[in-house]
Amino acid sequence: MTKAILINAENKTITEVEVGDFRDIQSKVDCRCFAIMNLGGGADYYYDDEGLLKEAYVEEDGTKHNMNGVQLKGYPQVIMGNGLIMGHTEDGDSADCPVPLSAVESVITFVEYDNAEDRPQPQMGFISF
Repeated sequence: MTKAILINAENKTITEVEVGDFRDIQSKVDCRCFAIMNLGGGADYYYDDEGLLKEAYVEEDGTKHNMNGVQLKGYPQVIMGNGLIMGHTEDGDSADCPVPLSAVESVITFVEYDNAEDRPQPQMGFISF
């Protein structure tokens, strides 16, 4: 098991968790497929690759689920959905999160949208070499 930090956008909580394989990452991030962003210092941010495509919805019992995400200080794009911060080795294997919980709490702002037109829209760009 690998020590990680879970950012739960819907509950607006940041907690330490243990993670197993990729299926456990999918379960904790609550996604079908995830993307990984290198944060530097040996830390990676795992997030829902389809987060910007999800819509707000209302359950049959009337419970409303808005579109929730996070803004990372210094990163221009809002990241929709939950996130997971883990470390990595030089070989690319998963490792315990090298960032303390207090540091993560200081750079996360939770965001919530109830209208799809208000949230950031998916974008695609190409970089030539």
